[in-house]
Amino acid sequence: MNSIDPTSNGLYYNATQAAANQAAAQAMAQKAEKEKNVKKPAFASMVNKRQEENLLASQGLPPEIAGLSQEDALVFLKDQLDSAGDALSENPSGQSLENYKKAVSQFVKYMQKNNFDLEERKRPGRTRTGKKRDPLVLVQTIDKKLEQLNYDIWYNHLDKLKLLEKIHEISGLVVDLTAV
Repeated sequence: MNSIDPTSNGLYYNATQAAANQAAAQAMAQKAEKEKNVKKPAFASMVNKRQEENLLASQGLPPEIAGLSQEDALVFLKDQLDSAGDALSENPSGQSLENYKKAVSQFVKYMQKNNFDLEERKRPGRTRTGKKRDPLVLVQTIDKKLEQLNYDIWYNHLDKLKLLEKIHEISGLVVDLTAV
């Protein structure tokens, strides 16, 4: 009777080894192809992104939205606003209030920059008291869907905004009392 040699290479063992080697070779070839196709950022694109981040920071917007599409930037700002609002609801501390105010400010600035077009027209003449007349300001909405989303967000944050209004009212009263 023939004994079974565990070190011998049988047909099954050879077939599985060959299949495993072939799969590994294919995986390596695909990985090399992906690495070859990945375009590394050029120095100029990195400089442009840094300039965009600096411009956003000077406008009071977060630098994280640099290079994002308008929709992605809006989603980022909305998420930031929602998380700051939730933190304010859970823990109404000074820090969470400041974070919420910052998130509201950034969202409003982004909406003003990207969805509303302000046009000022000088009005001729003077008022009855002899002062120049105030300019006529026209606000035009660029994107109706964005405006609807803006309305929905403010409606959902109405209770937090009322809290902010009360805090500012109290701050104003404290300033009035200290001025007297």
